Amino acid sequence: MGTDTVTMVYIDARGQIHESKPFGVSTLFDFFWSVVNFFVLFFTTLISPDANQKEVGYSTDYRSTGGRGPRPTAPRRRFGGFASGISSAPAAPPFRGGGG
Repeated sequence: MGTDTVTMVYIDARGQIHESKPFGVSTLFDFFWSVVNFFVLFFTTLISPDANQKEVGYSTDYRSTGGRGPRPTAPRRRFGGFASGISSAPAAPPFRGGGG
């Protein structure tokens, strides 16, 4: 049983295969813009944490509607809860602290 190793290769714009991405001006350029983007995002979220919030009207709900059309905009009826402070269930027993 031999040990086979698998390595990633890099194919440049001219179609040549390399063992790794060649170091050059483009690598420095990519690194520079990565650092700039990091600091821009860092300070943007530091100053305005809600900057990544979606605007009104956008939704991230990707559930299928099953072909029934869009979801209703009216709020759905809530089940349960406290109806005017009256409860038919008995009260919970008091919490007993203690320990050893």
